[in-house]
Amino acid sequence: MKTKHLHRFGSYTLDVEERVLFREGKPVALPPKDLETLLVLVENAGHIVEKEELLERVWPGVFIEEGNLSRRIFNLRQLLGVDADGRTYIETIPKRGYRFTAVLEGDAVDTSSGATASPSQVNPSLSKRSFHLWPLALSIALAATAILLSRHFWIQETASPEKVMLAVLPFENLTDQRDDYFADGLTEEMIAQLGQVQPAKLGVIARTSTVRYKNTKETAAQIGRELGVNYLLEGSVRRADGRVRITTQLVRASDQTNLWSQTYERPVADVLRIQREIADKITYSLSIRLLPVESNTTANSSANFESYDKYLLGLHDLGQGTRDSINLALQHFQEGISINSNDARIYSGVGEAYEALTTYFSSPTEVMPRVKAAAQQALQLDPNLASAHVLLGDVHLLYEWNWPAGEKEYRRALELNPSLPEAQLGYAAYLGTLGRFDEALSHVQQAYFADPLAIDSRNDALWIYYFSGRMNETIEQSKKAIELAPAASLPYAMLAMADAQLGKRSEALQAADNAVHFAKSPSVVATAASAVAQVGQRQHAKDLLNLALEMAQKRYVCRFIVAAAYSELGEKEQALDSLELGYSQRST
Repeated sequence: MKTKHLHRFGSYTLDVEERVLFREGKPVALPPKDLETLLVLVENAGHIVEKEELLERVWPGVFIEEGNLSRRIFNLRQLLGVDADGRTYIETIPKRGYRFTAVLEGDAVDTSSGATASPSQVNPSLSKRSFHLWPLALSIALAATAILLSRHFWIQETASPEKVMLAVLPFENLTDQRDDYFADGLTEEMIAQLGQVQPAKLGVIARTSTVRYKNTKETAAQIGRELGVNYLLEGSVRRADGRVRITTQLVRASDQTNLWSQTYERPVADVLRIQREIADKITYSLSIRLLPVESNTTANSSANFESYDKYLLGLHDLGQGTRDSINLALQHFQEGISINSNDARIYSGVGEAYEALTTYFSSPTEVMPRVKAAAQQALQLDPNLASAHVLLGDVHLLYEWNWPAGEKEYRRALELNPSLPEAQLGYAAYLGTLGRFDEALSHVQQAYFADPLAIDSRNDALWIYYFSGRMNETIEQSKKAIELAPAASLPYAMLAMADAQLGKRSEALQAADNAVHFAKSPSVVATAASAVAQVGQRQHAKDLLNLALEMAQKRYVCRFIVAAAYSELGEKEQALDSLELGYSQRST
């Protein structure tokens, strides 16, 4: 008799023989070394597994730094979430190792007949819950095929070399407050540059997660644990009298050892060359075999500090996220282009600014053609600029509805810089659009690894969780987003939608009220209206929808979301009218 051993905990089932993790009966995309680590911990559930044993079991006969193990634990905690009591499944035992805390249920299933029982067949409670999706929701017709494809993909995948993970902390501004933009811009540029240096071996955390550590008092060890990184790059910058002084140091997070430090004091026009030298020094210090980074020679020769300064000013204003700040960013970018029209990064900045307007302030038909023009100009100057490929992918996917072209751009961006969260999320949106949700969510997890503390990444991913039908996970992910940003409105709206799908009436109403309280976007209010309508509060839902339409006089609202709210209210004519308007606007 051939048997297979299954370990169940929470909503998960771990098939030891097949080496597959299931969530509610569906396979979970999990990198090989993460799965190996989980297997060892689960097989020793309730007992401490020493770090040395884990390292030897997961990487037998190979010397691996402890930071790689910490990264695997971080990844698993992000994936598994918490148990019914709100505790993490994996407990850290300081200075020793880790313990898997869940109580396991196990089975030995006879598979000698040749048929392999799925976890949902073994345990009916794991079967997929039926649910009602909005009109015009993402198609789920390919979901079953996607599950099989994704399972095949992850089982067949071979282990890739372990990545070294690095976080670039915000550079400290030692001049006056007016130069904050300069220090912040240098930080962002270092992250972008390092992300493309050796993407197969060096992973770099996004600035939206590291910005939280500006002026922090936390130790390197604390930051390393929170971000799941091996190394930190710290720095400061002082600018005066046409010169710049940049001091950097590379720190190993585990023991806070300073591996090297360097001070550069040169004319301010040399700042781009200094960044390149720092990147080279990091890769050499970490013993990463540096491969030549393909680069457009025109882009390299286009360095001009005055235009670069305008670019940094634009990045700073773009990060503020208001209509006025985005318009000011566009002004800075255009001024930079007038000084130097050969810098691809500035055109990419222009595209990012126009795309930011699409989300809250302008319809796609107004600005997405401008995004496309800016991205194409950037790629003409530098074909290897990952951010521009993402922008072009967004245009193809979300505006032109040209899915193959969108896939091509996202995949190229991921080849160039897999640490770029926008690339991971863009490709996830593409996969989700085709109903390939398991694959999509594996890329969502990669975005989380690169940007673990960013609310924007989690906001974008919530829709994918929801349309995949994973209501419990949507709730879990919404709550995590709320923990990161308690005043963020969209997570409350998505929490309300998922609660409504599960019949949790009072929870849905409370979440919807919270969403409206914090909302500045009419699309969020319209989403809350749909949730309220689903739990039978018709008049309240109408009031919320009217509020959304009133807000839409000053801000962009996704008409597809409005149509969904009308549909939940049973007002078919209004829903059709809104669908037609959404189609004409290429709403997203």
